[in-house]
Amino acid sequence: MLNLDLGVVSKKARDLLADDIAMRCRVRLARNLSDERFPDWATERDRERVYGKVRDALHAEAPDFRVEPVAAFEEQDRDVLCEAHLISKDLLERAAGGGVAYAPDGSTCVMINEEDHLRIQGFSAGLDMQAAWQAADALDTRLERHLNYAWTPKLGYLTACPSNVGTGLRASAMLHLLGLRLIGEIEPVVRGLERMRLLVRGIGGEGSEAAGQIYQISNMDALGVDEQTIVQRVTRISGEVVRQEYNARARLIQESPLVLLDCLARSLSVLQNARLLATSEALEFLSAMRLGASLKLFTRLKVLDVDQLILLMQPGHLQKGMGTSLTSDERDERRSEFLRRKMANVRLKT
Repeated sequence: MLNLDLGVVSKKARDLLADDIAMRCRVRLARNLSDERFPDWATERDRERVYGKVRDALHAEAPDFRVEPVAAFEEQDRDVLCEAHLISKDLLERAAGGGVAYAPDGSTCVMINEEDHLRIQGFSAGLDMQAAWQAADALDTRLERHLNYAWTPKLGYLTACPSNVGTGLRASAMLHLLGLRLIGEIEPVVRGLERMRLLVRGIGGEGSEAAGQIYQISNMDALGVDEQTIVQRVTRISGEVVRQEYNARARLIQESPLVLLDCLARSLSVLQNARLLATSEALEFLSAMRLGASLKLFTRLKVLDVDQLILLMQPGHLQKGMGTSLTSDERDERRSEFLRRKMANVRLKT
C-alpha cells in the first residue's frame, strides 16, 4: 500500500501539489500596425519594414531584450526557441521579416510578423495568470508609445484572425492531467471545457495533441469582454480543473493504488532500460515520472527535475546539448542514453 493519503495532508502540501498540476501560464496580446498589411498578405519589403519599426520600439523601451530576425538563428537554435514556447512553428517558417525578441529571464517575449505584426507574450509559473498578464500588458503599453496600432472604437484591436479581434488577448494555462486520464475522466472534463467556450490543446499549442497528458486551456473569445475579465475567467476555470485533477490523484491512491504503482513502475523501467526512445514516447513516460515525483513516490527526483528533462530531451535541445546534428534514429538512441543516465539512481517507493 502507498504511505500517502491526500485527504489528510496539510493545506500547504495541497497547495504545493496544485502548483505541480499547473505547470505554467501565458498571456498573449495580438497587435497590428495601422496602414500595414497583415503578415500573410504582405510582401517581403512590407514585413521587413514592420520588423524595423518594432525593433526600434523595442530598443527604445526594452533595451535589455535580445531582438533578432528568425533567419539569423541556426536551425537548432530556432528549434530550441520553439520548444521553449518563445516562438511558434508558424514563425519558424517565416523568412523575410520574421523576428523574435525576448527578455533575458524569458518572462516576456515578442513574436514579430507571425500571424499578426506583434504577438506580445508574458509567462509565469504555476497558475499566476495575473503576473503573466501584467508583464505582457506593461510591455504592450510601452511599445504603443512608438507604434500606431490598428484599433477602432467599435471593434477594438484588429487582428488577422477574426477570433482574436477585440482585446487580442489569449490567456492560457498548461496543466498536467494524468490523474484524470488514469481514472478515465479526462474526456468529460475536456468536453465540459469546450462547452464553456474554452480551447483545449496539447503541449505544442494549436493543432497538437495532449502528449504526456499535458493540456493548454485558453479562452476562445476576445471580443465583447475586457482583458481582466478574460484573465480572471481562465484562471478560475483552470483552478477548478486543477481541483478535479487533485481529487483524481486522491482517488487513485485510495481506490486504485496498484494502477498508479504499475504506471510509475513501468515508466521508470522503460526509462532506465530503453535503447531507443522517440520524443512522444519519452514524453509519455516522463509524464508518469512527473506524477510520481509530485506525489513524492520516487527517490532522488523532483518535479522541477522532470520538467527540465521534458525540455532537454526534445530534438532541438538534445542536439544543441550535444553540439551536433543528428538523424531521427540517432536522436532516439541519444535520447534513451540521456534519460538512462538521468534515471539511473531513481527508485520507486512502495
